[in-house]
Amino acid sequence: VGEILMSNKPSHNLPGLYTPLRGVVTSNDDLTALPYFQQLQVQFATHIRNPDAVAYQPDNEQPIEPRRLKVYEELFFNNLQDFFSQLFPVCKQILGDSRWKEIVREYMIKHNAKTPLFHQLGEEFLLFLESEFSLLESDPKFLLELAHYEWVELALSVSEEIGLTVDNAKPIDLDLNYELSPLAWLLAYEWPVHQLAKDFQPNEKTAETTTLLVYRMEDKQGDERVEFMSLTPMLYQWLLLLPEFKSAKEALLAVTENIEIDENTLFNFAKQTLQELQSLAIVKPL
Repeated sequence: VGEILMSNKPSHNLPGLYTPLRGVVTSNDDLTALPYFQQLQVQFATHIRNPDAVAYQPDNEQPIEPRRLKVYEELFFNNLQDFFSQLFPVCKQILGDSRWKEIVREYMIKHNAKTPLFHQLGEEFLLFLESEFSLLESDPKFLLELAHYEWVELALSVSEEIGLTVDNAKPIDLDLNYELSPLAWLLAYEWPVHQLAKDFQPNEKTAETTTLLVYRMEDKQGDERVEFMSLTPMLYQWLLLLPEFKSAKEALLAVTENIEIDENTLFNFAKQTLQELQSLAIVKPL
């Protein structure tokens, strides 16, 4: 998995995205410690997760007609399946409807989500793919990276971080350091996630890492949207190293020290790049 996927992977550190719940019982273990109605709730939820393998028939209760139980079985599954289909449309398209539904069911059976909020379930699905999912030989090896790439758009759109303001009047000075907006994320993948589709599914990783910048911006009408920008590996490394150096020039020279290139050409490129990024409120001088 790509370098930045490892740091931006499903984590509980993304601001405004994840607040774990505590003390929630999610299995039939030690039900006797719960009030009786909660025992019924846990047994019912366990059945809903895996209706083909777990029957719902509590002791001392009248049996419920299968057709009535099926209403809830289908309601929960379809709601979750529809949401994940909207959040991960390319994953579903590549996997096909049948395999996609099998994976959603596997998620319900194996994963105990720690949030009741729908917009946070995408991160829960990534956690499942990363640590609990049983990848079949026929499944694409790039599934986790593709899912992460698709999830980023929602994650960034609901982030509570405050972005930078556009300042086109300030001249670019490479002797200054520049900070990256908290609403601009650098991403690196081993697979070309931005190109993957039903008719493009490589079997092997590309020789060069796919490097991207995803950012949230406000258009002239005041509406916010999330945009993706493909980066060269050199530009990616430069932006990644900006916080570690006293100036943008020092960071640039560190990235290009083994590359033969005219300094004037390099500095002009750097200034133009920073000017464009500043106009998009992606960077600003410190």
